[in-house]
Amino acid sequence: MQTLRPYQRAALDGLRASIARGRRRVLLVLPTGAGKTTVAAAMIHGAVARGKRVLFLAHRKELIDQCSQRLDQFSIPHGVIMAGHRRWHPLMPVQVASVQTLVRRAMPPADLVIVDEAHHARARTYLRILDHYPCAPVIGLTATPWRTDGRGLGELFEDLVAPISIRELIEQGFLVPVTGFAYDSPDLRAVRKRGGDYDPHGLELAMGGQVIAGHIVERYLEHGRGKRAILFATSVKHSLDLVQRFRNAGVHAEHLDGTTDKLTRERILARLASGETQVVSNVGVLTEGWDCPAVEICILARPTASVALYLQMVGRVLRPAPGKTVARIHDHAGCILMHGLPHAERDYSLTADTAEAREAREDGPSPLRQCPKCYAIFEPAGPACPVCGFVRPAQQPREITTGLIEIPLEQIDALKSSIAAIQAKLASGYAREHARYEYVRLCRIAREKGWKPKAAEIRFKQKFGFWPPASWRPAA
Repeated sequence: MQTLRPYQRAALDGLRASIARGRRRVLLVLPTGAGKTTVAAAMIHGAVARGKRVLFLAHRKELIDQCSQRLDQFSIPHGVIMAGHRRWHPLMPVQVASVQTLVRRAMPPADLVIVDEAHHARARTYLRILDHYPCAPVIGLTATPWRTDGRGLGELFEDLVAPISIRELIEQGFLVPVTGFAYDSPDLRAVRKRGGDYDPHGLELAMGGQVIAGHIVERYLEHGRGKRAILFATSVKHSLDLVQRFRNAGVHAEHLDGTTDKLTRERILARLASGETQVVSNVGVLTEGWDCPAVEICILARPTASVALYLQMVGRVLRPAPGKTVARIHDHAGCILMHGLPHAERDYSLTADTAEAREAREDGPSPLRQCPKCYAIFEPAGPACPVCGFVRPAQQPREITTGLIEIPLEQIDALKSSIAAIQAKLASGYAREHARYEYVRLCRIAREKGWKPKAAEIRFKQKFGFWPPASWRPAA
């Protein structure tokens, strides 16, 4: 049996103590890279030694295989319940099951149920399975104990064990330090929210501008050239466009999405692990169940209102590796200023409300500072930027005067002329008609391509800098 780290032993002790107090559903929170699967394997090893049967649930093949491999390392015989899997052994006392497969089959007996990525466990498929085991203790595993809307998981779990934080893992050397850099970010005010996060189509429009796309490549070339990076994009089109931009700049980049077949995906990730590929851009497939410690840079090109998704994305680069001293976040999506640095203090209780906490942070003074020279985001601990050493020059005290200020007549005349010129330009019939014509054209394109009505307005705003008047909207 593998030797557990101190906080992993503390996690097991906390779970046992909670179950001894009569809690039937307990949530274990361990940050990405802390070894949740290792703790689960140790828990299963102890249960099997006492003659218990165990069911481990996961929703992705990668998580199934990860758990199976870890059980092999602990010398625990087990079967796998997943369509077409070679390790189908229904009589084994330990079963690692795909939620999507098990919900359509007969449930195996179990004295203990472990749910991986338990922040998904409120889904109907999970609940149908858990209802089949009313007397078995249920242990949930997650790095992000919040629903999509930011609320805690108190509806499903009775107790929570959180033995260590990201900050403590960094301080103890189990994760690498992380530095965030906030570059150009999109205007998301017009992007609607759906299910607690931004609408994907609106995100694609907001992130599709040439400036942000170009800067994503430029900042990587400037600060990370040759280093391995994982990029999170808003859509397949967005991802493919960014990959092409990287390739045009001489960077070996590849794309992954949910339709990429298993073999192609494995080959792409193998090339990233070997260093043959420098950048892999993906759309929603590498947020869970994937580890590549050698990756040093997380490029955020996918805004999110979900702190859980944010932490899942940046957690991909926090694991230590030979020669790796720091992880970098290249934030082009406004995520760090919205959610804080990965190691910020957070509410990990079952009654948490991260959306409410985010709104309070947005309304109050920011605890973070940004360096105007290198764009690093950091918690202020002195006058200098901890990344580049830049020190803001001391502000000279302003001279306070009283009384009326005399302005020469020629300056007043020049100011009046400037104002008149601006007003004339705004009132120009040609400019107004041109803008109106362009808006009508965008509305026609939106109808032909099946875009949402707001899409034309967003593109118009990006081009002209103001929203089109409602009176310009063409008849349906």
